Amino acid sequence: MGSSPSKNASPNPQTARQTASRNEGGSPERQSRTSTGAAPRRSSIWGGPVAANATEQAAMDSHIPAEEIVFETYYGDNGDTFVCCFQNGQRYYLNSWDDREWRPFPPQWYSKGCISRDSGNQALEDHAATTDDIDVSAGLQLGTGEDDREGTFEHPTRGTLTTYMVEEKRNVMYFYEEDEQMWIKVPAAWEMESDLVRSLIPTIQDALPDWKDQIDIVAALRQSSYDPDDAITSIMAIGFDDVLLMENMGRDSGDKGKNLLKDKNRKITELEQKITQLERQNREIIKDKDTLTGERDSLKTELKESNNKLSSLAVETKTTKQKAAADRRASLSREKSLMNIKEKAVVVPVAIPEGPVFDNKAKELVKAIDANVKIVDKQHLQLKEQVTNELGGLKTLIVELVSRINDLKRADKSVAEEVKEVRALYRKEKLQRTILYNQLQEIRGNIRVFCRCRPDKTENCLKFPNNEDIVTTNPQGKKISFQFDKTYSPSATQEEVFADTLPIITSSVDGYNVCIIAYGQTGSGKTYTMMGPTDNPGVNIRAIKELFGVCNDREKMKYTLKASLMEVYNETIHDLLNMGGNDKLQIQIRGKQLVVLNLTSSEVNSMEDIQKIVDEGNKNRTTAQTKMNFNSSRSHLLMRISIEGRDQVTGSMVTGSLTLVDLAGSERVGKTEAQGQTLVEAAAINKSLTSLGLVFTSLRTNAMHIPYRNSKLTHLLQPSLGGDAKAAMFINVSPDPNNLSETISTLQFGSNARQVQLGKATQHTTPGGGK
Repeated sequence: MGSSPSKNASPNPQTARQTASRNEGGSPERQSRTSTGAAPRRSSIWGGPVAANATEQAAMDSHIPAEEIVFETYYGDNGDTFVCCFQNGQRYYLNSWDDREWRPFPPQWYSKGCISRDSGNQALEDHAATTDDIDVSAGLQLGTGEDDREGTFEHPTRGTLTTYMVEEKRNVMYFYEEDEQMWIKVPAAWEMESDLVRSLIPTIQDALPDWKDQIDIVAALRQSSYDPDDAITSIMAIGFDDVLLMENMGRDSGDKGKNLLKDKNRKITELEQKITQLERQNREIIKDKDTLTGERDSLKTELKESNNKLSSLAVETKTTKQKAAADRRASLSREKSLMNIKEKAVVVPVAIPEGPVFDNKAKELVKAIDANVKIVDKQHLQLKEQVTNELGGLKTLIVELVSRINDLKRADKSVAEEVKEVRALYRKEKLQRTILYNQLQEIRGNIRVFCRCRPDKTENCLKFPNNEDIVTTNPQGKKISFQFDKTYSPSATQEEVFADTLPIITSSVDGYNVCIIAYGQTGSGKTYTMMGPTDNPGVNIRAIKELFGVCNDREKMKYTLKASLMEVYNETIHDLLNMGGNDKLQIQIRGKQLVVLNLTSSEVNSMEDIQKIVDEGNKNRTTAQTKMNFNSSRSHLLMRISIEGRDQVTGSMVTGSLTLVDLAGSERVGKTEAQGQTLVEAAAINKSLTSLGLVFTSLRTNAMHIPYRNSKLTHLLQPSLGGDAKAAMFINVSPDPNNLSETISTLQFGSNARQVQLGKATQHTTPGGGK
C-alpha cells in the first residue's frame, strides 16, 4: 500500500494483515450488504457502536489507546463501502484494493454514513485473501509454539506444508501457499498426513474396523468438526453398510480410470525407451560408417603416394638406362678407334706407349654401369611387385568397404522406418491420453484456457517449448513457466485458434450453454481474436458460421437462432442494436434463467444477418485512443446467440446458448496516461475485471459465497460460470519486454482460471410426444 499524504505515519499493511480475522465468509449481515448493495442502518447489528456525527465519533475515538490500530468499515448512505483504520488519533480510508493507498478520512463523511468497528476487519481480510499482490503471510503468527492449532506435514512433491486449524462454523484446516500468498484449505488426501488427523483416524477405525477408506474418514471428521465420537455417531446413524457400499463403488470406478491412465503412461514410457535405444543404435552405425569412410580415404591417399613413387622410379630407371646406353656407345666408339690405330700401326711403324691404361678404365666403367643397371632393374621389379600386391589388397578393401556401406544404408533405412513407426505409435498414445484428459476435464467442468501471443516486431520475452507451456523470466530474473490447455505462438493463424474451440462451440446446438471469453491487457489482440477483420474473421464469426452449418446438416431438426449484442460501459448495460431505446438495461432472475429486460434480440438466418449485427455493434461500441492502443475498447462486449431446436420426428426440444465475450483491456493508468473521461472508464474496467478475478478465486476455493453481483459483468456471466455451462477463455498476451509485468499478471490470471471446476454441464432438453 502507498504512503498516506498526512504528516503522521500511515498504517502498516503488515500489521493490518496480522490484525485481520480469518473467519470464512464473514458475518451474514455483511454478506447481505454485499449482495443487495444497500447501505446499513445506523444500528449495532453491524458489529459495534456507531456515531451520528463527527463530534460523537471523536468522543468514541478518545477511548482508543494511541499505539493501537483499529480497523473499521465505513458505510455511506449512497451505498459506498470503504475499509478504514484508526491510529494515533488519525483515521484513514482505503479507496480501492488496486491502488493500495491509505488516504485521510474526509470529515464531511461522518454525516453521510456510519462507521462500524468489527466488520471492517473482516472486509480487509476478505480482500487480502483474494489479492495476489498483498502479502498475507503474517495473518497468522507461525512458529511460536504457543498455538496447538498450528502444525506441519510432509507432502511428496511440495515438501513441508504449514497448517493452521481455523475455527469457523466448523473447524477447517488451512495451509499457507507461497506462490498464491494466501491460506488455502488443505485437500483431504493431504490432510491425512497431519499429526492431528493421523491421531484421530485409528480411534474411528477401532470403533468401525471394516471402514478402510481414510479419505471418507477425513471427510466425516471435517463434517463433525474433528470430533471422532460425533463422526462415529453420524456414520452409525446413516447406516455403515451404505457407507461401505458407496465407498466400494467409488473405489472401483476410480481404480478403473487410474489403471487405464497407468497403462497408457506405461506404453508411452516403453515407446520412449525404444526410441532412445534405436537412436543410440543409429548413432553407433553412423559412427562405424564414418570410421570406414576415413579408412577408405586413408587407403586412397596411400595408393596415390605409391603411384607417384612408382612414376618417379620409372622416370629415374629410364634416365639411368639412357645414360648407360650412351656410355656403352661411347665405350664401343673408343674401342673401335683403338682398333683402327692398332691396324695402322702394323703398316706404319709407330711408337706405341706400353700398357693399355685407357682400355682398362673404359672396361671398368662399363662394368660399373652394367652393375648399376642391374640393381635398378631389380629394384624396379621389386617395386612393381609391391605395387601390384598393394593394389590387390586395396581393391579387396574397397570391395569390402562398399559392401559394408550398403549394409549400413540398409540398416539405416530399416532403423529410420522403425523409428518412424515408433513415433507414430507414440503420437497415437499421446493423442489417446490427451482425449482421456479432455474427457476428465469435461467431467470435472474445468474452464478451458487457451493462451495466444500477439505478433510483434520487438524482442520476444516469451518462449514456447511445446503446445501447452509458456516460459518467461520475471523482473527479478527468476525463470517461471505457465501451463494451459493450448498455447499459440505469434505465428498462429485464426484458423488454428478456432479449431481447438470448435468442439466446445458446437455443443451449444446440442442443448448446452457455452461461453467463450477473451482476457488480456489493452492492445494484446483480444478484439482481433474474437472479432477479427472482414477478410480474416475471428472466433465470433467463425463460430456462428459453424453453427449455421451444423443446423443445416441436421435435416430432422428445425433450429431458430436469435442474436443480441450488448456492452457493459461504466457499470451500465447498453443495447448496441437499439442505441435510441432504453439507455440503461436491467438484469432480472426468472427461475434459473438470467434475463436482460428490453434487450433487442434479432432472428438470424444467414451470415449476412450476422454481419449486419456485428457492423452495427462495432459502430456503436465505445472506443478511445490511449498511449497503449490507438483504438482501445472502453467497454466489455457480449454477443449472445440463443439456439432453439425442435425434433420434427419426436417433437422434443433443445435449447442452448453461445455467449462470446470480448473484455476491455486491463490497463495501468501510468502507462496508458488516461485522463478525464478515459480515466473514469479505466477505473470502471479495472473494477469489473477485479470482480471477475474474485469470482474465479471464490469458485477455485469452493467459497460459500460467490460475489457475482459485485459488477454488472460478473452478474451477466453468472449463468456461464455458475456450473451449468461449458466455458473457455482466451488469454491474450504481448511479447514486448516493456509489457512484461502486465503479461505475467495476465498469465497468472489465466492459470488461476484454469483451476476452476464448474462441474459437469447440463443439457437442456424437453421430451416431446412425437407425431
